[in-house]
Amino acid sequence: MNSWPITRPSSHHFCRGVLLLLITLTLAACSSEPSKVAVSGTVTYDNQPVEDGQVAFEPVAGGKMQFGIIADGRYAIPKQYGLVPGEYIVRITASRPTGKLAETDAFLTEETSLEINEQFLPSKYNSASTLTVDIADADQVTHDFALSR
Repeated sequence: MNSWPITRPSSHHFCRGVLLLLITLTLAACSSEPSKVAVSGTVTYDNQPVEDGQVAFEPVAGGKMQFGIIADGRYAIPKQYGLVPGEYIVRITASRPTGKLAETDAFLTEETSLEINEQFLPSKYNSASTLTVDIADADQVTHDFALSR
């Protein structure tokens, strides 16, 4: 009858194996950061470019919102601040001057009077938004928003 000697790995080999496993898992976790997508587009209201505003992308599944500033009817979120692929609720706000000046306090002068702006888009585009988009896994996507009363 042949008997094979039973050997146990040394604790040194076991520790080295555990260390290698931990390094592998750490590297895998670091490289698994979700890719981000650059998003840009236009925003119009009643066929006119929105001059000043903001587009907010709120992840349906929860997570960090991202914002794009609207200037002259266009917005852009660069890839470094971009969106993770998935579904988003879109909230758009826009302001315009009312032509009225804020009441000034004693420390303000005529030259520093503040003009009052108003948020003029209907709530269905912001606080009660019904807009959604699905961001595809790509380097860049375009989403245009043609809003109306």
